[in-house]
Amino acid sequence: MAQQTTTPHEPLTHERAREVLQHAYGLINEHDLTHVPTVFTEDIVFEDDAAPEAIRGHDDMRRFLGGIWTAFPDFRLELLQGPYLAQDGGVAAQVRMTGTMKGKLDPPGFLPTGAPVSVELGAFYELEGDRIRRARIILNMTDAAVQIGALPPPGSAGEKVAVLAQGLQVRVKQRLAG
Repeated sequence: MAQQTTTPHEPLTHERAREVLQHAYGLINEHDLTHVPTVFTEDIVFEDDAAPEAIRGHDDMRRFLGGIWTAFPDFRLELLQGPYLAQDGGVAAQVRMTGTMKGKLDPPGFLPTGAPVSVELGAFYELEGDRIRRARIILNMTDAAVQIGALPPPGSAGEKVAVLAQGLQVRVKQRLAG
């Protein structure tokens, strides 16, 4: 995913990558949209399992982060492990995202539940100097959905009802098709 990860003057080291990510996460945790140009390049391409499509550029990033901060006013990112440097210059890290769902999560439109969320995610970056140029965020959306109350917990009565409803839907489709 990565091409150029540093300025020509400064090779990317583990320590430097850690500084860049810690600084970026610190600014994101301040919930201040004026930090977007400090954290991300103008041509940022940010792919996140929680977003319906890739986020491109500062305006899209402001909308995305603003939506996350509205839904989770105490949203925080914490570097757990890494960063790990790839031979192509990419950077990977294990990150924890926490927050309490006190606002509407849009998209997809989930109403606030007041539920706390703590999800570990994989983050893969291409850096350009001190900023993130490309990102791919991978997280377990089922785990996050259960935590905010959008899906029933595994083994619960709610899950059993959902499985029955899915089975009924399949049988109806099969009958209509056949």
